[in-house]
Amino acid sequence: MSTAFTNFAARSANWTVLGLLAGLYAAQSVTGSMVQTALPVVLRDAGMPLDQIGYLAVLFLPWALKFLWAPFIDRFLTERTWILLCQLGIILCFLAAMALPPQTHMASLAIVLLVMGVFAATQDVATDSLAVRASDAETRGLASGASTAGAYLGFLIGGGLWLVVYQHAGWAVSMAAMAGFVCLLTVPVFLSGGLAGPRVKQAAAMQRIGLRRTMKNRALMTGLVFLVVYQVGIRMGSALTGPYLVDKGIALDTIGLLRGAGGALAGFVASSLGALVVQALGITRSIVLAAILNVLLLAALAAAEFAGSASPTFALVILLLQVGAVAVSFVALYAAMMNWCNPEQTATDFAALQSIDAILAISASAIAGMLGNAFGYGWLFAASAAFILAAIALASRTLGASARAARSFAIPEKVSEP
Repeated sequence: MSTAFTNFAARSANWTVLGLLAGLYAAQSVTGSMVQTALPVVLRDAGMPLDQIGYLAVLFLPWALKFLWAPFIDRFLTERTWILLCQLGIILCFLAAMALPPQTHMASLAIVLLVMGVFAATQDVATDSLAVRASDAETRGLASGASTAGAYLGFLIGGGLWLVVYQHAGWAVSMAAMAGFVCLLTVPVFLSGGLAGPRVKQAAAMQRIGLRRTMKNRALMTGLVFLVVYQVGIRMGSALTGPYLVDKGIALDTIGLLRGAGGALAGFVASSLGALVVQALGITRSIVLAAILNVLLLAALAAAEFAGSASPTFALVILLLQVGAVAVSFVALYAAMMNWCNPEQTATDFAALQSIDAILAISASAIAGMLGNAFGYGWLFAASAAFILAAIALASRTLGASARAARSFAIPEKVSEP
């Protein structure tokens, strides 16, 4: 393990890279978690109808559509410059939101949050690209682990801590606090020069950058087969955990604790351990191990539902364990996705993969709702486990072929960026 850390430090020029990636992913996830988890609570508490709260889903469009402008990150400027510009934009949006409490200025606030989402999604593209190019095949588990742990930390702050600040200090102070948090996480970016290798600047190579080239990436397209099957199972298994716990008679505050602070802490710890697992076992073995854990947990839930013995306590424990298993899964899978990216257009390739994953999440949630409504939770969990088992069966061929195809990529030697 010490050799892996030494190689990572040598590749990245200094030890700030792990903290940098964790901080950047925390900063961007603050925005998404606040809008997705915490803001609906505030709006409902203010008496807003549920159908109007549902319209908040449009604020996630930037994350689903970011692949459209990802080629610009590959073509122009450096990732560090893009990140700094986007961090500044997020901070300014939070400051602007101070004067727009949702109870009286919801329309204006929605516009500010949508702009903030564009900045956060663009920062995500640039950070993903930086993570890919600042690491290599041997150290991607560490980079992916730091990124995932940072995302869970941001979720804990944006989805949990923000509500506490809002409740005790009001809207304006809570927005200022979030601006200060993002500002604090911007400091490491100024210290991060020289983390990644050079961009390919030849005119011919720049003209080839785009989604058409992504479609010709054999490593990515082969790995995508596994990604689709596997993530459908994972997303289906997680889609209805909230309603499932409600139907088990568990109190809303307990569910909030589980899905908020408890889930974020479990994910943070599991993703940190997942980085070590990936470094020790390798990416493919780690993905399979995480997949097996998820199959066992989902199968246990399904069996308990079929037997009528799924007590509320049992459901809580299993689902909390699954949060950890999913976190380990994300670390290993994102490390594999990094390897599938062409070094000449890392932003474009990774953004395309994440956009596909977002579409899968939406589709799987819809399928889960229909399955659960028609056949019950037992069959839903069983179907989710079956998809993951199918992905395990595909792993040796798809992930192996992707790894072999990825070795053909020419990875440039690291030099400092301005």
